[in-house]
Amino acid sequence: MVLNGRPLTVLVVVSLWLLLVCGLSYGVQSDIDCLKGIKAELEDPYGYLNTSWNFNNNTEGFICKFTGIECWHPDENKVLNIRLSDMGLNGQFPGAIKNCTSLTGLDLSNNKLFGIIPKNISHIIGYVTSLDLSSNNFSG
Repeated sequence: MVLNGRPLTVLVVVSLWLLLVCGLSYGVQSDIDCLKGIKAELEDPYGYLNTSWNFNNNTEGFICKFTGIECWHPDENKVLNIRLSDMGLNGQFPGAIKNCTSLTGLDLSNNKLFGIIPKNISHIIGYVTSLDLSSNNFSG
């Protein structure tokens, strides 16, 4: 029996599309959870995060407009870089950062962060190639 190529092609395309959509949905929600957690974990005395980090918007790419956030593409909620330097942020290293699964750059420099840098930081931010935690009060 010979299968017609068209139905097989349609089946493959639809299957790949479903896999892609499911994969993006997980990444998107995890990145939103990441930023919600960071906002909850850090004190923001000057209101930089409180002013622009509004999670009531559900449009695609809304987190890409947040102060200090750079996305892979402006129309999708996948965080590429987090740059929160010189904001006067207080607190410990935000554990929620582990939920930003596509993160490649993190800059928390020149804030008032303290505590121990997690020993497993390489697992928490496994894809980060640019990390700046300088001018804080971290130890470890």
